[in-house]
Amino acid sequence: MEEYHYFVAHEFTSKHRDDLREAIDQAFKGTGLNACYGDLEFRSGEHILKKIEDRILATQFGIYDITNENPNVYLELGLAKGAGKTLYIICKKGTKIRADLQGLDRIEYENCENLTDEIKKKISEKEFERINMIKAQRKTYENYTMYEENVLTNCVRLYKAELLLHKQGYDVEDKEAHSQKAWFADLSLRKDHIIYGPYEELDEQGNYIAFFNIKINDNQSMEQILLLDVAGAGGGERIVYGTDFNRPFVYQLFGVRFNYHGKGKLEYRVYNLRTLKIKIWIDYVALVKPSMPI
Repeated sequence: MEEYHYFVAHEFTSKHRDDLREAIDQAFKGTGLNACYGDLEFRSGEHILKKIEDRILATQFGIYDITNENPNVYLELGLAKGAGKTLYIICKKGTKIRADLQGLDRIEYENCENLTDEIKKKISEKEFERINMIKAQRKTYENYTMYEENVLTNCVRLYKAELLLHKQGYDVEDKEAHSQKAWFADLSLRKDHIIYGPYEELDEQGNYIAFFNIKINDNQSMEQILLLDVAGAGGGERIVYGTDFNRPFVYQLFGVRFNYHGKGKLEYRVYNLRTLKIKIWIDYVALVKPSMPI
């Protein structure tokens, strides 16, 4: 995704709305981050709360203005907090803060010009840096392309996800999976290992790449959603963000490098880091022993 979006919740009185939006837009100018406002989108036949909930969950972070104690803003803030989304609370200086929000960080502003400056310093720079970090992380693995294209041909071990060990999820029929079956999990249920095992030794020591073939239903989240690791070997772990997936509902290979010292039983694990409303399918784990150093 080349552009990222953030959700903004605020009171919809005309003057406050227009001035606030202009101040926020100016703070993110040139970053590639774009605002989503609930009142600017309409999908017929769908309840407005459902529409707003979808936008909160799909956007990278949210800004919530509690200046005028608008009940809709509190509801949207609660949805974001409950979903574990990154959020920023803003309000005018002198705003009376409800007791249940006093422990949360907030940005207080004097006027719209001051708000632009505060958002630039405390939100836009940080979120822009986070986007660049994710893009850089993607490029780090571009050198694996030659292996990814031929991973099934060149692999020395292939483990079907449904035949490994599990602490959550269940096997499903999937015509897009290599064996027509996959292991499915709903990440919103709990943090736990989705697959692990099989506690087997390898025939040769040396450098390897473990390729995890995974797809998800929603690739909008900038949150860390999965930890991929190889236990029992040197090195071997990788954090996966929702935005690391190029497209939803399409299998994608994620390579994890590790060094096998010639002894010890290995396991290949996928761990759910966040309870987000995301569903995943794991096809297989394939081990490649590259012909060149990695």
